[in-house]
Parts: sequence; structure tokens; C-alpha cells
Amino acid sequence: MKIDVVERPAVRVACMRYTGPSGEPLGRFWRGTVAPWLADLGLVDCPRYGVTLDNPMTTPPERCRYDACVALPPGLSLPDAEPALVGGGSYAVTHFKGPVALIGAAWETFRRECQAVHQLDDSRPPFEHYPRGSHFDARTGIFACELCLPVLR
Repeated sequence: MKIDVVERPAVRVACMRYTGPSGEPLGRFWRGTVAPWLADLGLVDCPRYGVTLDNPMTTPPERCRYDACVALPPGLSLPDAEPALVGGGSYAVTHFKGPVALIGAAWETFRRECQAVHQLDDSRPPFEHYPRGSHFDARTGIFACELCLPVLR
């Protein structure tokens, strides 16, 4: 697994909260709730973030919180979403491409490999970054994103 450490700027985002198990239920939330919301607002091509707020290894699946976020263009505020910041700072980053069924294992491997060489910063949550133009194949369910773990320098 190729891992880079990069400095990321803080990003002003609007978020929709999901609470429940990861995997396919979370994928349905993105497709059925978040994607139509983004389309209605004309924000489909804006960078998106998936912020994991609870550790799925220690939190019961039905209580895991996850914020599906979209970067807000300057000057735009959305009345139906919670404004928040995706924190800036040092992040270990790796690329993921595959079906939703494999992202959990990719996160586990990424975290394990990062902990072997970096000190993780538990004061900031990890997130998935879906840059402008991110790949998603509706037929196969394969998508691409960056996995981002906060680290201390």
C-alpha cells in the first residue's frame, strides 16, 4: 500500500449525518439521500468527504456516526445542512478503488500500516476524500477515493 503524508487545508463543508452500519447501508445513503441532495443544489462536481466519527471496531454498528459532506463554494450557505469544517493538518493518504464491500478492509490495512510508521492524531477524525471528478461506476459499484488518517508530524 502506497502511503503519502500531506498537509491538507481546512475545508468549509455542509454535512448530512448518517447513523448506522457501514458497508452497503452507507452506500445506499450516499446514492439515495446524498446524491439527490447534491444534484438539487448543483454541487455534484464539488469535492466530497465522508467523515467517520466513531470507531467501527469499538462502536456497535447501529450507533456509528458518519458525516457525508460537500465542500461549499465561497459565499454559499445551505439552510438544510449543518455547516462544519473538515480539519486541516498532516494526513497519511492512500488511494482506494473498488466496491463498497472492500473499503472496510482497506481502512483496516491502511490504519495498521500507518500505525507502524506514524503517530496517529486521535483528536481529528479520519475521512474519505472524493475529489472533483471522482470515479463511480453505477453498474459495478466500483468507486475511487482517498483514505485520509490524521497524523502528528
